[in-house]
Formats: sequence, structure tokens, C-alpha cells
Amino acid sequence: MAVEQASLVKSSDTETDSSDAPLPPADSGSSRSGPYVSGLIAVLFWGTTPAATVLVAHDMPSSLIGPSRLLLAAMFLLPMVLLLRPPLPTDRGGWIAIAINGVIGFGGSFFLQGLGFSRTSTSHAALILACAPVFTSIIQHVLSRTFPRTLWLIGSAMALCGETFLIGARSNGDVFGSGTMVGDVIVLIGTVTVSIGYVAGARASARIGLFGATAWSIIFGAALVTPLLPSVLEALSGVTVVGGGALLFLAVFCTLIGFAAWFWALDKGGVSAIAPLQFGQPIVSLLIAVIFLGEQLSMTIFAAVGLVLTGVYFCRKSA
Repeated sequence: MAVEQASLVKSSDTETDSSDAPLPPADSGSSRSGPYVSGLIAVLFWGTTPAATVLVAHDMPSSLIGPSRLLLAAMFLLPMVLLLRPPLPTDRGGWIAIAINGVIGFGGSFFLQGLGFSRTSTSHAALILACAPVFTSIIQHVLSRTFPRTLWLIGSAMALCGETFLIGARSNGDVFGSGTMVGDVIVLIGTVTVSIGYVAGARASARIGLFGATAWSIIFGAALVTPLLPSVLEALSGVTVVGGGALLFLAVFCTLIGFAAWFWALDKGGVSAIAPLQFGQPIVSLLIAVIFLGEQLSMTIFAAVGLVLTGVYFCRKSA
């Protein structure tokens, strides 16, 4: 949920940020709706990530899905970086933030998503990922040594209870679809790494901008996994058209276009106006799970949906 990174950038900057301003008046309806359409496109792409990852896992080892996605994304991104030349960090703190975001936020999360999504159901993965804003806020409060508001405490407690209920239900046999508790836990850890990346990315973005921070973080993370390139190429040689298309979709649409569309929407529409669109991300994943993957939604899933989404809403409202 990249809105967390943009929100953190805003909170760390003492100057007025245009990304938090309301939508400016425009003469045409298309100008007003453009940021919302862009944000919805990003949410749609991100909502398909669990299902696309499962498709890739049919053709290659799950441990190589994350590195493959990151290397492909960097390959497409590198020409844009050479053309646009985004600024590099000029201080030690900026480089540390880029390194953490690249290694943990992108490299670690992609790796754990590849492992976890292939070991759990799409519906479970979607709801676990929905808690990323809660983990991001926890990390930010710890680092800034601030105490959260009461509404945030209530919301985070509800969301985390939903996650615990969702994962713990597997031990009671209340599960529809494939997957294991181990898969849920891996996705949960991966969601924490995403949140760490958001916090680090926000600190880098405050120095060099959102595009520069994201681009250099992806390239840094890809450089770290470059030694795996021979294994990745060997695995790609056996990938089917469906698996290859899903991997390309993850690298280009879910990673590059998704982040670009979302950041553009935040910049033009404002964080407060665009952020609520991300509540649609787990809904997209759940619809895909039911319609295309044949997963059934149990009462456990419905209860977890209510707890997680309500909790995340309270957390956002208290921000």
C-alpha cells in the first residue's frame, strides 16, 4: 500500500505538500476524474498480485519468483532512470533508507510473497496484505517515539484480531481452498517487510522525491539479487506462456505501472482523496479468488474482512 509511503513523506516534511491538497477545480470532467481512474488502475493491478503469483508458481520454484519479478522490473526501469536521471541521495541517511527499502521493502517482500502466496489461498493473502497500513503505523510510532491516538489503538487492535482469527482458523479446520498456516505466516512476515520498506522509502522520498526513491530502491534490490540471475534464467527456460505472462504482469503492471499510476494519482488528487481507494484492493483479490480460482468464502473470511477493513479504516481516520 504505497499511500503509506506518501503519507509518511508528508508527515516528515515541514512545508506544505501539494499531494495533500484537494482536487483542483477543472473545466473538464476528465481532468477531475483522471486521478481517481489512475488510482483505481493501480488498485486493480495490485489486487491481482496474489493470483498472478500463484500462476507463476506453477512453472518455477516459488523461491525464485520474487527475484525474477525484481530483476525484470529493474530491466524495464533502467532505461527510464538513464533518461530521466532522478537525483541520488546526498547524505548517509538517504543511502541507508534506499538500501533498506531496496533490500527489505522490495527484495524481501517480493521473495516472501513468492513463497507465501503459493502456500496459502488468495483470499487469505489478500486480507493479510490489507494490514500493511497498521504495521507501517506501528513502525513509524516506534521510530518517532510517539504514542498513537485512542482511535488508532482501537483500529489496530481490530485489524490484528482479524489477522489472528484468520490465521488461527486453519488450525480448527475452518478453511476453504488451498493453503497452510505456514503460508499465512510467510505472507504476514512479508507484509511486515513491506511496511518497513514504506517507512524507509518515505525517508528517502523526503530527500529525493517519490520517483527517485522508488526507482533507486528497485535497482538497488535488483543489484543485490543479481547473483541469482543464472538460476532465474534456467527457471525461465521452462516457463509456459501463462506463467511467463503472469510474471511479466507482476514486473511491469503490478510493480512499475502500478506504482507510477498510484503516485501520479496521489500527486494530482491528494492523499486524503485517493487513499480510500485502497480499500478496494482486498476486494479485487477476493473477487478473483472466487470467480477465477474457485475459492469459497467461509464465515471466517467474512468475519476477518469486517475486522480488518474496519480496523484499517479507523487507523487511517486517526492519522
